[in-house]
Amino acid sequence: MTPRRFGRYVTGSKAAAVGVAAVIVVLRVLYEFGVTPSNTPLWLAVALLLAPIFVLSAAFIVFGIVFRPLVDPPPAALRVRGDAFVVPGSPILMGRLTMGWALLGTVFLESDPTVSPTTRFGINAGAALVIAGAIIPLLRGPRIVVSPAGLNIRAGGRRILAWDDLVRVPANPLPMTVRAPKLALSIRRPGRTDPGWLLIPLELLAVEPVFLGSVVEHYVEHPDRRGAIGTAEEYTRLTGVAA
Repeated sequence: MTPRRFGRYVTGSKAAAVGVAAVIVVLRVLYEFGVTPSNTPLWLAVALLLAPIFVLSAAFIVFGIVFRPLVDPPPAALRVRGDAFVVPGSPILMGRLTMGWALLGTVFLESDPTVSPTTRFGINAGAALVIAGAIIPLLRGPRIVVSPAGLNIRAGGRRILAWDDLVRVPANPLPMTVRAPKLALSIRRPGRTDPGWLLIPLELLAVEPVFLGSVVEHYVEHPDRRGAIGTAEEYTRLTGVAA
């Protein structure tokens, strides 16, 4: 999978998640503010009530099918950004989280006429903010940026590491039992001669863990190659795959 195709998958998943989330919100708004016992047939009211759940369920299934290549991405799957190599969050997980979050936010919508207009406005404004927050996983979700300066990690917390903070993996590393995929980084410890370990969770990222580890280790061992990080030529040299 080339970076261009990989990027299309990631972009397409985000656009699809936003589109489905918008449809869900519209259906919930129609039900909450448009359905009344006097002017809405029972069958239509029930259909509008259940429609968001059916749409969300279908979208979850379709996401798993359409974006299946990103469930276990090939080793060379990275985004080439020009100034960095980027490991994005899992498009399937982030997309599903966005759609589910949007539906959850609509639960707070309020159209009860017995509630004062001011209170109703405040409640719906709050619901709108919650719904808008559904975009956060797509904009600020987990990722790892490999740049000439080092690693910018947003996975299991936020961490910025310069290349000088990292050392070559010791010849006899400590044995580790890891239940979920992790990026194991050997880092300098101030005042200590022996390095420590930093484990970065990768289960929410679209990356092959061993490949990512080999990329990081390559640039730890070859400082002269760091300036080329993010270029199509360096990607091809690193992976043997045309960008």
